[in-house]
Amino acid sequence: MFDKIASLADDADKLFEELARQLVDAGKFHELFDARLAQSRHRLGLPIDKAANLDDLPEPIRTNVEQAYLSACREVGQLLLERGRFQEGWMYLRPTGEKTLVRASLERAVPDENSIEELIQVALHEGVAVERGLGWMLGHYGTCNSITTFEGIAGSLDLDDQRACAAVLVRHLHNELLANVCAHIERVESGPPKETSLTAMIADRGWLFDNDSYHVDTSHLGAVVRFSRLLEDPAILEIAIELTEYGRCLGHKLQYPGDPPFTDPYTSHRLLFLATLGRDVETALAFFDQQAKETSVEEFGSGAIETYLILLNRTHQYRKALAAYNDLVSTTTSLSPFAPTALALAQKSGDWDLYLEIMQNRGDLVGYAMGHIQQLQDQDS
Repeated sequence: MFDKIASLADDADKLFEELARQLVDAGKFHELFDARLAQSRHRLGLPIDKAANLDDLPEPIRTNVEQAYLSACREVGQLLLERGRFQEGWMYLRPTGEKTLVRASLERAVPDENSIEELIQVALHEGVAVERGLGWMLGHYGTCNSITTFEGIAGSLDLDDQRACAAVLVRHLHNELLANVCAHIERVESGPPKETSLTAMIADRGWLFDNDSYHVDTSHLGAVVRFSRLLEDPAILEIAIELTEYGRCLGHKLQYPGDPPFTDPYTSHRLLFLATLGRDVETALAFFDQQAKETSVEEFGSGAIETYLILLNRTHQYRKALAAYNDLVSTTTSLSPFAPTALALAQKSGDWDLYLEIMQNRGDLVGYAMGHIQQLQDQDS
């Protein structure tokens, strides 16, 4: 190995390529990264024994150094992924922003006792493939740890990833609950139930809940139903509705109330989910409208207002939502990212006069200017 390197001493390019080949064969990928950086510095006429301070470099050398760094990251990261060293590979690929490459590699991964923690770390905690990562976590660490983990990282995930995780948890808990209810019925009735849906199974079997009986951890049920507020996919919402139907049958002390508008947790969530699917919309809107108007923002925050605005948005009542925004959202109230913005509602409703009036009354010069700009863009598109 050393002799081969020595024989190429008078040709730096061939020497670096031979060095890279030997390092790959030996599996020394961190050293390969260092060698590639040294190679790029040599080509650019920079000292090869130390990294250059980018702030001190003129263009275009600075850009060339940055590109060489990313190229080395990409090469080494791919090699590590190919060998199943996912966390190390992601460490190199993170600066390149190539999540798609890592995600594709994770899709081919088969977790075992030696790799599961590393896979979950990259997929879930690093946000590369959160749905797959949460699925692995459920299978390996169970429901409780998965719910706790999701609650802890949800704020760092974008809305699509949060929805994907919520859907994973809904399906998982529903399957667990369905299996346990079926087993209970089979024990009592000496045969499996004929019904296939959870709602049908519990409809005429009040004895399933005698003496505060339950078939899945009720804190898990409450948490998963709460996560389901994020959902809009009809198939998953139908499953979430079944969870609320089950929850409404639980003993009162097992139904843990939340803040308004979810003080009656399963009934109010059921209303929200049904209305999202276009069923009992007026009933739901009347309930959440009342909750939004009567709930103290100072005491409970803006959740009741946000839920009403979200439901109006989901049911395509954009003008009504913009008017509700005007009536209910004070200048001192900050809404979460889950609530539709006034600008988005104006764009969907086309009621720019009301929007501009709202911004002017609030003294929101930025919002006012954004409205005019967005209106012009919509007219031009």
